[in-house]
Amino acid sequence: YASTDIIVRAMQLGVSGFLIKPFTASELHRAIEDALEKSRNNQEAARLRVLAPLFEARRFLNAEFDLTGLGQAVVEVVAKETKSDYCAIFLPDDLDSQTLEASLKTVASFAGPDTQSFSPRSFPAVRLAGRTLELGRTLSLRRTTDQLPGTAEQVPGAVIGVPFFIGGRARGTLLIGRAEADKTFSQGERELFEVLAAQLATLIENRHLHATLAERNQRLRLFAGRFVSAYEEENRKLAERIQAELLPSLTTTRKGIQAYLQKVRPTAATELHQAEERLHNLINQTKKLVDDIQPSNLHEFGLTAALRKLINDWPTEPQSKAKPVFQLEGEEPPRLDSAIETALFRATQDSLDNASRHAAAKEIKVTVRTTGPRNKPNLLEIEIKDNGQGFDLTTFQTGDPTTRLGLMAIQERLTLVGADFQLQSTPGEGTTITISYKIPEDLYLIA
Repeated sequence: YASTDIIVRAMQLGVSGFLIKPFTASELHRAIEDALEKSRNNQEAARLRVLAPLFEARRFLNAEFDLTGLGQAVVEVVAKETKSDYCAIFLPDDLDSQTLEASLKTVASFAGPDTQSFSPRSFPAVRLAGRTLELGRTLSLRRTTDQLPGTAEQVPGAVIGVPFFIGGRARGTLLIGRAEADKTFSQGERELFEVLAAQLATLIENRHLHATLAERNQRLRLFAGRFVSAYEEENRKLAERIQAELLPSLTTTRKGIQAYLQKVRPTAATELHQAEERLHNLINQTKKLVDDIQPSNLHEFGLTAALRKLINDWPTEPQSKAKPVFQLEGEEPPRLDSAIETALFRATQDSLDNASRHAAAKEIKVTVRTTGPRNKPNLLEIEIKDNGQGFDLTTFQTGDPTTRLGLMAIQERLTLVGADFQLQSTPGEGTTITISYKIPEDLYLIA
C-alpha cells in the first residue's frame, strides 16, 4: 500500500493498527501527518512547560536590582516551577577575586519543607558549586551512580550545577536538586537552567560594571573637585594680591596726579589730564578683573546675590539689544560648598556671555528656581532663556565640534560637581539652558 519509507515512519511514530487494518497510500500518509502534528504539539507543550519558570523569573530580572532579594525570588520560582526540592545561587564575595571556591557564599537558597537531604549539614553545596566553577560547564550528578568529585560523599537524589560566566570566566553557580534519584533533569530543564544562569550572569555583570564605573566617576569627581578648588584658591590669592599691591599703587599715583593738576595751569597740563583719565580707566578695569577672577559677592553673600549683581552690572554687547534680567522663584537657595557655588556661577556667567554675544535676542532672562519642602528645598535650577535666533540642535550636535567647545566646557564643569546641564533650542524661537543641582539632604542636618 505504500513505500518502505512511509511504513518505517509510521512504525517510528507509533501509528496504531496500520498492520491490522489495510491502508491505502493516501490514508497511511494522512495518518502519518496526523501523528507528526500530534508529536509537534506535544513537543511544543513540553517546551512551554519548561520555559514557564523562565517567564516568571524574567519579572524579577526586570525589577529594581537587589541581589539578595532578586536571587531569593528566582530560586523560589525555579524550585516551584520545576518541582525541585533545592535551588541556590553561589557567588564570590568579590567578583574580581582570583580565589573563587574559597570565597564562594550563598546569595540565595530554597529547600523544600519535606526533605532533609539538602540541609547544610548533610549536603556539601559549596564544594559542588566550586567544582562546577573548576569545570566551567554544567555538572549533573545522581545518587548511587555518581559521587561528589574529590570526596567519598554521594549526592542526594539528582543534582545539577550550572556556572555563571561573568567577564568570560566562571564566577558563580546555580545549583538545583531533587531528593528522589529517579527524578532526573530533562534536557529541556537543563537548557532552561543554562539560559536562566546566563541572564542572571549578564545582569550581575552589568550591575557590577555600573557600580565600578560609578565608583571611578566618584573618585574622578573628587579629584576634579580638588583641582577646581585649588584653581579657585589660586585665583583668590591672585585677586588678593592685585587688591593689596597693584590697586593701592594705581590709586595713589592717580591721587598724586590730581593733586599736581590742581597746582598748575590747565593749559599746560593737557597731556597730564589725559594720563590721569587713562589711569582712572585702568583702575576700573583692574577692579573688574579682580571681580571676574574672584567674585567677592559669591563668597560673602552666596550664589543668588552674586548672580543678581552679575546681571545688574552686565554690559550690553554692541551686537545685542537685550540687557539680562534676573528673577528668583521659590525660596532663597541655601549656601553650598564653595566649589559647587563657583561652578554654578561660572556656568551661568559663560551661558549668559554666549547668549549676549550670539543669540541676537531682544530679551534674556536668568531665573533662579528652588523646589521642594518648605525651608528645605531639594532642587536648585538656574535657567538662562533668550528669544533670539536659536539653532537646530541636530545640526549643532553633528556639525563642526569646534563650535561646541564652549558649551562642552560648561557641561564638563557642571558634571565635575554633580550638576546637570540641559540645552533646548529652536530656530527662530530662541535658546534655553537649564542648570540643575540636587541639594543634598545632609546639608540641613544640624551637628
